[in-house]
Amino acid sequence: MIRFAEFEADERSGVLRRDGVRVKLQDLPFRTLIVLTGRAGDVVTRDELRAALWGAETFVDAEAGLNTAVAKLREALGDDPETPRFVETVPKRGYRFIGAVSAAAPDTESAATPAATAGTRLPRSVTLSRWLVPVAVVAALAVVLGAYRWQRTADRIAIAVVRFHNETGRPEYDRLAGTLTDAVVVSLSENPRYGVIGNSPLLRTERIFEDVKKIGDALEVRYVVLGQLQNGDNGLIARAHFIRVSDQTHLWAGQIDLGRDEAPERLVTSAVDRGIAVGLERK
Repeated sequence: MIRFAEFEADERSGVLRRDGVRVKLQDLPFRTLIVLTGRAGDVVTRDELRAALWGAETFVDAEAGLNTAVAKLREALGDDPETPRFVETVPKRGYRFIGAVSAAAPDTESAATPAATAGTRLPRSVTLSRWLVPVAVVAALAVVLGAYRWQRTADRIAIAVVRFHNETGRPEYDRLAGTLTDAVVVSLSENPRYGVIGNSPLLRTERIFEDVKKIGDALEVRYVVLGQLQNGDNGLIARAHFIRVSDQTHLWAGQIDLGRDEAPERLVTSAVDRGIAVGLERK
């Protein structure tokens, strides 16, 4: 259990609590928190975070993924990037956790530790410094990352996510199309079954709906996600397609009415996640 200010993060269950109340936080931002608090006071570079979260053999849009993960983490912590209490951005390098962190030791007298063997009980909490990380935190982090690395070595489903195409005729929605794309990449990357590619220049071109086979051959993926942002009767709509490369069959296609929703990426990622699950069942 890692504690800082009014928060507690349980590495084993992947749960963050504030004053005892559970805070909603997705897996990727939570693991980002574990990595940062495990090296509290030190700068963790973006490359180090990418390696810890995805590993060198997983291809994702790491820049967008890290930005989104850190943004969601700050949102959960109520942290302001301009005047941070916890997560400080170190320009051109990475991030540093600047809050005071402590780790609770197991609440048992039978824990086999050198201190216990010598007749001295392990204290209930040990304050972390910039130059000393408690064994409990290191061990817990190793278990979490080790399990994730083991999952990544399994046979994964290779998926490429093409940039959502803005078909509204309004250039101001180009940014939204990019946001939807990045959100889908991050959401899918949290599933250890998937190997996701979202950062290839081939996936960022203006119009490649007719080039699914080209994508598959170039990136060696089995499936492609295509997206469109369009005008609807009641506002914006997003269309998503999950396509098998080998025969270019649409395993799933869905339309999401964005309406006036303040976080359209949540609607899109939820629909795409469910749609891919359905598509893979039907494959």
